[in-house]
Order: sequence, then C-alpha cells, then structure tokens
Amino acid sequence: MIFTKLDRYIMKKFLGTFIFIMILLMSISAVFDLSEKINDFLAGGAPWSKIVFVYYTNFFLFYGFQFIYLINFISVIWFTSKMANDTEIVPILSAGVSFNRMLRPYFLSALILVVGTILMTNYVLPGSNKSRIEFEASYYKSMKSSSNLRANISEDEVLYFRNYNAITGEIINFDYQKWDGDSLEYTLNSGRAIGDSSSNKWHFDHFELRRFGEFHDELSFEYNVDTMLSFSVGDLVYNNNVIDAMNNAELSAFIKNEKLKGSDRVPYYEIEKYKRWASPFAIFILTLIGVSVSSKKARGGLGVNIAIGLAIAVLYIFAMQMTSVAAIKVGFTPILAVWLPNIIFSIIAVFLYIRAPK
Repeated sequence: MIFTKLDRYIMKKFLGTFIFIMILLMSISAVFDLSEKINDFLAGGAPWSKIVFVYYTNFFLFYGFQFIYLINFISVIWFTSKMANDTEIVPILSAGVSFNRMLRPYFLSALILVVGTILMTNYVLPGSNKSRIEFEASYYKSMKSSSNLRANISEDEVLYFRNYNAITGEIINFDYQKWDGDSLEYTLNSGRAIGDSSSNKWHFDHFELRRFGEFHDELSFEYNVDTMLSFSVGDLVYNNNVIDAMNNAELSAFIKNEKLKGSDRVPYYEIEKYKRWASPFAIFILTLIGVSVSSKKARGGLGVNIAIGLAIAVLYIFAMQMTSVAAIKVGFTPILAVWLPNIIFSIIAVFLYIRAPK
C-alpha cells in the first residue's frame, strides 16, 4: 500500500490529536482522583514513589484504554471539524479525491488503535492492573464485603454465609454442607470463621459438626480450631475489579468456575469479557460517525460539531449501560447486550455516511 501525502497528513493529525486528548483527559482525571484519595493514601502510609509510578501510571493505562473508543471519537470530531473550518476538506474533495478515499487514512489510524487496544486489554493490561489493585488493597481499600451468599464449591459441597467483613476478615454464620449424591453426609456450622485468602487455612472460634447416619446423627463441638478445608476465602469473595487483572484465558476459566459455584455475578463477568472485544471495534464505528458529522463546515463553528459529537457519545454510553443492566438484572444475553450498541450505532453510522458531503 502506497501512503500519499494526504494519508500521512490525516494520520499524523488523527494520532497526534488522539495522543494529546488522551494525555489531557487522563491527567485531569488523575488530578481529581488524587484530590479525592490523597488523605487515604497518606493515612495508609503509601510512599509517593508508589503513588506516582505504580498507581497512577497504571491508572492512566487502565482508564485510557477503558474509554479509548470515546477518546478516539472526540479526537476525530475535533481535528476533522478544525479541518472543515479551515477549509481544508473542500479542496481535497474538489481535487478529485473521493470521500471514500479520504476515509482510508482515518480507518488505517483506527485499525492501529483497534489492534493495539485488543492486545493491551487482553494481554498487557491485566499485569498492569494487578499492580494497581495490589496498591489499592495495601494503601486504599480492601476486598469488598459480601452478604447472604451461596456458593457451590464443587458438585457435592455447598456453603452459605450471612456476611463477609473485609476489614476484620471475618465470615459470619458459616454453614458448610457436604453431600454424597442425594444424601447429606455432614454439616459444619460456625457463628464466626476467619479464612486465609491465599491458602485453604481456616480458623474457627467454635464450630458444630453434625454427621448424618442411617439411624442416628453424630454431633460434636470444637473450640478455637485451626484446620484446612478444600477451599479458601479467596474462592468465595471477590473484589469486583479482580477480573481486571486476568488475561483472556484466565477470565474464561474464572467464569467457568463461577458458573459451577452458582454465582449470580456470572453475567457481570461475561459482560466484562465481551467488552474487551466489542469496545475496540466501536472505534471503527465512532470514527465513521465522527468523520461524517464533522466533515462539513458548520455555521456555529467548531463548537457545534463538538456538541453533536458529545451528544452521540452520551447516547452510546447510555445504550451500553442500558443493555448491561438488562443482562445483569433481567437475563438479557450478555454477548448480545455488549454488541447491541455497536449494531445500533453501525446503522446510525451508515445513515450519517450516506448523508455526508461528498
């Protein structure tokens, strides 16, 4: 493929504007985030070197790629509107360059961002996010509490508990059941249990063990017991953002395991998995919308095109939120929930492309 001067010119403007806006928006976000969390960081004893080079470096990468499709959209609207207002697009089209030909450098630039985002989101960012999450756990916040949870540990093991306290590490009303087919083999009940998130070690202040027999049950009580079970507290309670530290294969295995447990969070995890592929492809769709909307010189100047672009961006986010909520709350298929906004806005993009000045 031969790159002409026009290709290089538009790609330079596209990628240059994209990098500038990403740095600008992420820097502003980091300042607001720091102003909100600085007291917690200092109270937790976080050193400034880790705040800057561990937390905010990874914060920049995570949120930058989380919203890359919107940053890309704003970039396209911005520099294309400026080209239209500076009367650069009219001479290009008047010189015999078709609108479709002018789109080529736009989509080449978008392709670079799409491929880069897929690689970053699925393979690079999980390691980066792990450092950020570990920093938060150490200096800002710990694993969130969960309550009234039922977990299928395996085909013949079930656990119920009323509450998990992330600060004290306690599980209240621990009720473990071991089954043998359709028969209940034994139960272990404790008012308070403390588990190790990195191993299968457990401590019970006291527990009641009931073994079910054919003719009579065997009941025993123990106090201040340290023991090993077939699972850890980390298998039961997850921080919502733990999946951010998983690559594609790890996330798939995690979702499979959560389905076996009967977790009601499975649709949420599946949505996050499919978003890693749907969001990058939204870059193509929003690029076409951006060029189609902003390639014509508006009477109100640059501000009108930016306002239109922001309105479309808000509608896109709203559509994503609505379909995600539908998947989590009412059983809407997660993969369709993630891709439906792309399908809808693809139709809008084609409509705007047809109406764009050529």
